[in-house]
Amino acid sequence: MNYTLDQLLALDAIHRLGSFAAAAQSLYRATSAISYSIRSLEDALDVSLFDRSGHRAVLTPAGELVLAE
Repeated sequence: MNYTLDQLLALDAIHRLGSFAAAAQSLYRATSAISYSIRSLEDALDVSLFDRSGHRAVLTPAGELVLAE
């Protein structure tokens, strides 16, 4: 797998805090930077890591596997 520490930190923060905006605030980054980081990770892995259909961002089964690693 090809990923960066920033992508993994963003993945963890979104999972812990439940939203891209909260993760951005805790990591002192713009929400768009967090979204771009996760989108590029999803593109590299060719999977969706979060279910974005609800109010909170929820890990998909693939996202749970990536987070566990």
